[in-house]
Amino acid sequence: MGCIHNRFNKSVIIIIVTFASSDKRINIPEESSNIMNEPDSRTPREILSKFYSDNNLPSDGGQSSGCVEIKLSRNFRLYFPNFNARRKAVLKHDIHHLLTGYDTTVSGESEISAWEIASGCKNYWAAFLLDTSGFMLGFLVNYFGILKAFARGRRTKNLYYDMFSNEQALDMQVCELRNQLLLDKYTKNTKPTFTDFIQFSLLTAFGILFSILSWVLIPYIIVYTIYIMLNVKS
Repeated sequence: MGCIHNRFNKSVIIIIVTFASSDKRINIPEESSNIMNEPDSRTPREILSKFYSDNNLPSDGGQSSGCVEIKLSRNFRLYFPNFNARRKAVLKHDIHHLLTGYDTTVSGESEISAWEIASGCKNYWAAFLLDTSGFMLGFLVNYFGILKAFARGRRTKNLYYDMFSNEQALDMQVCELRNQLLLDKYTKNTKPTFTDFIQFSLLTAFGILFSILSWVLIPYIIVYTIYIMLNVKS
């Protein structure tokens, strides 16, 4: 059974296991990290192929993988199923990285989590739950970053609105997508208002409750990890 490495999921495990940090960081390729600095006529399809290659990911970003590997340290990792609701959201999430300029470090993932929640996860419940974990991790290590990202999200749109199919989004120019989602108008330095702060506080309260309830997942994740490790050895 093939497993994809940590992406769009690591924070949920970090929240559960007392915020253990990983020695692995996934970095956006240099050319895609420059998207926010100048108009880009390339398409996400062109950029993602190198993004996945540079991060040792399958050409489909791991959507067809059976499970997700969470590397918490050099010798310690956990696994959980790559369920369909996550598969539905992960491509859009990856394109969001390219459009927003948020990288895939812990800070970047926490910021894009705050931005996705504020801009609306619509019917993508897996995205909302995983983003809530990322948001809460950011609350501990990147407070002002996620606050600005949240304010930006309340003023912009994202691909979870299903304005475009995945194939359409992959073949549109980055500059056009950013224009459609209003990301060319609101930058990463968007200043929060009092209303933003109130809604940010309400989300934080929900996130605290969610983090506490997430502890019930620990036995399931441990059992599933043992199952995957036994299958790999056999």
